[in-house]
Order: sequence, then structure tokens, then C-alpha cells
Amino acid sequence: MLSRSFFVVLLSVLFLTGCGSRGESAAGEPAIEGVPVGGAPASGNRDAAPSPSAVNGLVEGRDYMVVNRVRFLDRMGFDQPVEAFSILFPRGWRTEGGVQWGAIQGCRGEFVRNHVKATSPDGAWQFETPMMRSFSWTSDAMLLQTMQAGAQAGGCAINRPFTAQQYIEGFARQELKALAANIRLDEGRLAVFRTLDEQANNIARQYGNQSRQESSVAQGELSFPDGSEGILLATVVNAVMNKPDFLNGGATQITTTAAMPFVMRCPAGRREECARMFNMIMASDRVNPVWREAKDRFLGRLGQMEHAASMERIRLMGEQSRAYARAQSDAADRNMRDWESRQASQDQQHKRFVQTIREVETWKDSGGGSVELTSGYSQAWSRGDGSYVLSNSPGFDPNSAFRDQNWKQMQREQ
Repeated sequence: MLSRSFFVVLLSVLFLTGCGSRGESAAGEPAIEGVPVGGAPASGNRDAAPSPSAVNGLVEGRDYMVVNRVRFLDRMGFDQPVEAFSILFPRGWRTEGGVQWGAIQGCRGEFVRNHVKATSPDGAWQFETPMMRSFSWTSDAMLLQTMQAGAQAGGCAINRPFTAQQYIEGFARQELKALAANIRLDEGRLAVFRTLDEQANNIARQYGNQSRQESSVAQGELSFPDGSEGILLATVVNAVMNKPDFLNGGATQITTTAAMPFVMRCPAGRREECARMFNMIMASDRVNPVWREAKDRFLGRLGQMEHAASMERIRLMGEQSRAYARAQSDAADRNMRDWESRQASQDQQHKRFVQTIREVETWKDSGGGSVELTSGYSQAWSRGDGSYVLSNSPGFDPNSAFRDQNWKQMQREQ
């Protein structure tokens, strides 16, 4: 088995991308949903602002676009639902998803998984993050038989290690029934994972483990049988452990995790617009830092306790619930909202280069907050609650168009 501390690090870094077959948890499949700003269920599509089909001759979706922040919940890890992460989606899109916790005795690489699905009102545009999958492999034939028996009992499935490029080709063909072309490494995102790999490898060395973590990130273009097009982005993490054996020279054990593939499906002939929308959605992902801290603390303690016969999961979950409740004071909630609206200060030249590749721009509102929105629009307005209006039409003013709204014009960051 790979080291338990190594798995804790792996689970923690996979959720930075924020997050196959769906393994059942101890409590079964949860009821999960996205919640837009204001607390209205996403399944009801209750918008944060009026949605006129045309205002003064201007049509939403053609002349301007309104995007709302949708908040996704963890309903399983704590005594009460907790906001885990949030993403921007165009107004009116149907959304569902959230966080699912697996059984402790199940596949550790699939212990904490999230899922998001968003669809435009006409169904022509879709964004989805299928749940991540984790696989095991070993060069030892006898150990492989044991691992196969464990897989049949609910553990990780057996599969030879693979890269992100190989995963994209296979997932597109087998799961999406689509053809993947122009599959290439995503160097920008890969740089982030190389840093995470080094952090995980340093921790493994501290524990004296002969193990290493290697990640690959790739992106491909999808073509579906009905003519629609799309994008598939995948991250694959291979955790490799060498176990020396004086009798036969030792064996290699590998855990391969396909960390939350991201799929965007769009109408035929609109691939460039599809890429802009995909990059805006990806750039808007925000993880609740209070939730992440509680989750990581639990995973760390779990890794330390797995040597014992009983891990007292219910007691640990209760402790994490109380820790979260103490942190969720009014001040903590305000700090989280402030954090959500601020962007970390980065090197501006590198930031502009990355934004050009992803086709997004940074806009600032009157309160000093900033957000990345899809490029190609000359004007933007914010209402201060996670809703935005984008337009290229001269003279368009959402305050006049919507009358009862309080929209503030934003400035593009130079």
C-alpha cells in the first residue's frame, strides 16, 4: 500500500483544480444542488435579476451577458450543509452538483469528490465536471491478485498507469462517445501541478517513503456525432512507490488519479466562443477557505489514525462540524465574501500573458474588488452580489434597462 500521509497530500492538492464511475458512499448517494446568490435553489432557476428577452432593442446573450455566482454545498461532511466552492455561470443556466464523501474503507483516491453540471436554457451549451476516478497497479503478480480482490470489495479499480493525454482520448471515446483531436499539454496549468508535485514529494521524503508524485495536464478538442463541439481538460496524477525486496528485487506500486475532468459542449461552428466561455467558468472557481481548512484537517488526522483498528469517523466528523460552526461567525462570513471579491496580487506581465491565452480580462468595481470575465466586451457592470452584465452596445445602461437595479459600471484593469 502507498503511504497514508501520501494519500492525504494527494487528496488535498486534487481539490485545488477544485475536483468515472460513481462509487456509493456509506450514506448512499446524497441530494446535492447548486445555490445561486440570494439562496434560491439552482434547480428552480430563480435569477438574481430580471431576464428580459430584449431591452431597447438589445438582446441578452447577443448584445450583453449577465453572469451569476452559483454556490455548491457539502451536505455530507458536516452536521449541516456547508458552502464548499462557487463558480460563475450565465444567468438562467440550470445547475446541479456539490461534494460527495466516500466510505473510509473504500477507494482512498475517491474519498472526497465533487461534481458540477450546468446547462443553458436551450440545452445547447453544457459544462460538467465528472467525478474523479482513482486506479491501482503493481508490478508484483501476487500483489496484483490481492488488489483485484480489493477492487471487487469496493476498493480502487485496477488499471495500468496513464497520462492526461491518454485519458482524454479514452474518456472522450468511451464515456462521451466523441472524438478527441488536437490533444496537447496545458503548460500553464501544468506549472501549478509541478509545484504541488514537489510539495508532495518533499513530504514523502520527510516520512522516509520511497515514493514520488508525477502529474500531467492536457486539453483536447471534442467532436460529437450530432455535430456539436467541445473541450475536454484533464489532470492525471500518478503516485509511484518502489518497495524493495531482497528476494526478487522489489515491486512498484502506482496509484493513478484522474482528477476532475472538465467538459464543455457547445453548438457546431462556435468553438472560439466555446473556449472563451470555458475559460471564464474555469477562472471563476472559488473554494471556501474555511471548508478547505476543515476538510484538510480531517484528512490529516485520518491519515495519522489509520494505523489503529478503529478510526471513529463519526466522532471526527462531529469535531469538524463544531470547528466549522465556531468559524462561521458574522466576521468570518464577511471575510470570506471579501476574499471572494479580491484577486491576489500577481506579476502583471505574466498575468496579462496568461489572460490572453485564456481569453479573459480583469474588471474592477467601485468597491475595489476584481473578477475575471470573458474577453471581447467593451463595458461591464457589477451589482455587488456576484452578478455582472457585459455589453458591446454603445449607450446600453442596465440601470435604465432593468430600472429597479443598482448596477455600477466597472473599469477594465490595465
